[in-house]
Amino acid sequence: MFNHEQLEIIRDFGWLKGEETTSALLAVLREGRAAVVVQQASYYLFTPWDVGWLSQASGSIEHFLAEHGESFTAAACGEQELHALMNELSGMQPSAFGGRPAVIIVDEAGSPAGYCMLAQLIQAAWHLQLQASAYFQTLLETVSDAVTVVDRNGTVIGWNAIAEEMYGIRKPSIVGRTIGEHFDPESLVVLKILDKGRRMRNTYHRPRPDTHVLINASPIFDEHGEIIGGVATEQDITHLVKLNDELTTVHSRLLTHKIGDSDPFALITSRGESMGKVVKIARKVAETDSSVLLMGETGAGKEQLARVIHRASSRAGGPFLSLNCGAIPAGLVESELFGFQGGAFSGKPSFEAGKLEAADGGSLFLNEIECLSMDIQDKLCQFIQRHALARIGGREELTVSTRILAATSQDLERLVQEGKFRADLFYALNVVSIKVPPLRERKEDLANLVQLYLRVFSLQYQKPIPAISPEVMLAFTNYEWPGNMTELRATIERCVILSENDQITLEHLPEALQQKQTQLTLKAAGKAEAAHVSGPTNVEGMEKMLRPKISVDEEIVLMKEALERSAGNKSNAAKLLGISRGTLYKKIREYNLV
Repeated sequence: MFNHEQLEIIRDFGWLKGEETTSALLAVLREGRAAVVVQQASYYLFTPWDVGWLSQASGSIEHFLAEHGESFTAAACGEQELHALMNELSGMQPSAFGGRPAVIIVDEAGSPAGYCMLAQLIQAAWHLQLQASAYFQTLLETVSDAVTVVDRNGTVIGWNAIAEEMYGIRKPSIVGRTIGEHFDPESLVVLKILDKGRRMRNTYHRPRPDTHVLINASPIFDEHGEIIGGVATEQDITHLVKLNDELTTVHSRLLTHKIGDSDPFALITSRGESMGKVVKIARKVAETDSSVLLMGETGAGKEQLARVIHRASSRAGGPFLSLNCGAIPAGLVESELFGFQGGAFSGKPSFEAGKLEAADGGSLFLNEIECLSMDIQDKLCQFIQRHALARIGGREELTVSTRILAATSQDLERLVQEGKFRADLFYALNVVSIKVPPLRERKEDLANLVQLYLRVFSLQYQKPIPAISPEVMLAFTNYEWPGNMTELRATIERCVILSENDQITLEHLPEALQQKQTQLTLKAAGKAEAAHVSGPTNVEGMEKMLRPKISVDEEIVLMKEALERSAGNKSNAAKLLGISRGTLYKKIREYNLV
């Protein structure tokens, strides 16, 4: 930031050698110019104010300096070294400048090129400080995020207008005070980086119950590598979080409108045996208040099942809250669960209820339960056993009636054996465990799920509900869906966004699905059409469709196979069989295929 060209360097001076006479030195000074003498690698500066001192001197300059040189010595440095000198000026002793409060500027060869008086350096340093402050303040007010800057002790030294607007705290009320006076110190990211010295990038943070931000934070180091403060920028994403909550509410209301409130389990599509068993167990569990452990792959629908169990229980009128234990920094999980009690030192009691307390009378869904640390597992186990908790920082024990619905994609029993999960918590949660099957094991539910998500996203994006082409439905059926329900939901959303002419075709699918899709080609064969499917299918069975005459048993097998491959969509099944939809309905009734 410092430019040595901004410093006034006096370059009009006389340069003399030690063997020259003091009379020559006096002649230069009487001209109103300063004089620089270089003698044995030392630099001496004389100014016109020194004429009285030198008027009685005689002989050589060298002889004069031998007796009085200490009063005229001056520090010397190159022009490029002025920046470092300016930074060190505040910590330098006057003796560092020699007897003369000035600095002589030398060139690369060590020859004098000019000089600056100490007063000039101090004035330049002051202007440098003002300039740095102006840059700092302008930068604070230019960025579109809230900016907080603290020193090593956590005292706020920077607070911009966006931060004022976001938190409702005016700059005079917080600058110069410790940031912990306005926020919970335990949850402040900018204080944690002072201790750990690590940068944080795009980290979700919730500094207040009604504020959600993405935070970037960095420690500030001095020239010795010591932490002297920290800076944090916070992007307000509260409106995005609320929008997501509203969309989730719209989705939930859409489902509720579809099936009514008479049977919450009708929300779960369960045409097959695997999901039917899950629903059967869940119905019985919903009648109790016991803890439930839901197991299954990521995205399999564990949270949806937990919501349905809650709605079907006697706690349906109470809140249903959820917490992803793996998505929250370890240091914040405890306060998220148990809340905190503040005001012990300020005398102004304040508190924030945790999820367990906020869900009193209802249910709390804890996803990725295996991510909890061992000490939090212990506290959670005690809560399940005693139905009581104490907020962090508080002493009062509160009685809370919250049902725990936990979920995991890991083998908790194996983690218990490996010492990575507490056995007592495992047994407390595992009163009843339900394994939610992955989507690839419940293909019979695929068609209904696709139609459900088509309605959801068509409503969200204000578009007509598009039709699914047979090729797309075949691609869905043959795909393994490693991301389960989450991947299916995202895929349908993509298709609705990209669809044209109220039709979803192969080109709207993600690349992974397009690569594994089954090509469907219809060929005319006399009055009948035959469908030939290439790819990983039962080719031998499908080739039987080309036969002019087949037995009743073979026809039934082919019809069942076509219905299964089209996920129950009779229009697509009819195209696969090369017959009209009316003929397919007729044969279904004829052979009693339901």
